[in-house]
Amino acid sequence: MDKLLFKRILIAVLTLLAVMYVVYLLVSANFDMYATENAVEVTVTNKISSNGFIVRDESVISANTSGVLSYSCEEGEQMSVGGEIAKIYTSEEDARARAMADSLEKQKSDLETLQTNSKVNTVGIDTINNSINNNIISYIDNINGGNLSSALSDSSNLIYSINQRYLYTGKYDSLQSQIDKLQSEIDSLRNSASESIGNITTDKAGYFSEFCDGYENAVKYSDLEKLKLSDFESIKKQDVSQNSAGKIVSGLNWYVLCSVSSDEATRLAMYDGSVSVYFSDATSMQIPATVYKISQETKDSDALVILECDYMDDSLIEARYEPIEIGLGTYTGLRISKKAIHDDYAVKTTYDDDGNAHKEEKKVQGVYVMYGSEVQFKEISILYSDNDYVICDPSPDEDELFSDETVSMYDKVIIEGDDLYDGKIVQ
Repeated sequence: MDKLLFKRILIAVLTLLAVMYVVYLLVSANFDMYATENAVEVTVTNKISSNGFIVRDESVISANTSGVLSYSCEEGEQMSVGGEIAKIYTSEEDARARAMADSLEKQKSDLETLQTNSKVNTVGIDTINNSINNNIISYIDNINGGNLSSALSDSSNLIYSINQRYLYTGKYDSLQSQIDKLQSEIDSLRNSASESIGNITTDKAGYFSEFCDGYENAVKYSDLEKLKLSDFESIKKQDVSQNSAGKIVSGLNWYVLCSVSSDEATRLAMYDGSVSVYFSDATSMQIPATVYKISQETKDSDALVILECDYMDDSLIEARYEPIEIGLGTYTGLRISKKAIHDDYAVKTTYDDDGNAHKEEKKVQGVYVMYGSEVQFKEISILYSDNDYVICDPSPDEDELFSDETVSMYDKVIIEGDDLYDGKIVQ
């Protein structure tokens, strides 16, 4: 072989070896041998998902008369005994004209009130602007949450505040022309339509709903204490009478029935405190509730859970079968993968009255953390556990830990690796 060629090959091999060695040094210096993840702070809610059936104290209102109904109250409105639910008219045209006249009458009344108050002028422009902004935000929230009755009220309040601003800034000298125009429209509508031929009232106090779904008497309100899971699973819908004019929901309390697994029933039974219920299809609010009853045949069987609620609005009054989430509490702490948890010995040093040190050792639950090239074992205090991770308390009480050392935010927690022990040096 040519000496020059041999020399070139030798130089190439030595160069390749040198490059490989430099790469090895760089990798060793900058990458751990163990897979790690940072301990970061998160907030989670302990939830149970199910499908709920809502039970209320409901009384169907019958309209035992011919004619067209024009409702005098809004969906979800609170009614007193003897309150008028609807007026009865001979034709659809009369009902529509009278309903429009009543709506315009309210607008006229608002304008008259506004014009009277504007003469006093005790409201500042900042207050008016804030009212406009708040009504816009509330309107959007109610539209997104499906609370149409509340959104309608927001729109009326918004128009009132805008007109108030026009008066304050001098863009309107007076609202009298608008008031006169509304009065003219009201007179025209009422002159074109006949008076009502009767009305429908309620003999019970409560929240009104025009909507009947056939489940009003599927579960007796008085039988809740005796219900079992089999009763819940056999709930049937009934036909809605054509003479139904709506219903009244009485009483402060209403109930949510749902089926849960045996493990979920145990979690609910052990949970001490109020829960929250989230109805994803009905409202964006989380409704406060308490566990009224858990009915379970055996400790390993599914259970019927009955939740008691006392908050009501127009978005909930029509809800019946709903997907729900039961919130058992919110936890904030450090998220740690379950793969990272190990049992190892923690050491605690105590001192007697003479100042002599005494070391105690105990096997505890914890994680291995990388500090530079050293592995350290840190005890953990678990607040919440899920299928894949736990939430650990970064600042537990002294009696929660055997040792004084626990995991901290941004610690590099080892999630995979063999032959781990406290004090190990990773080369």
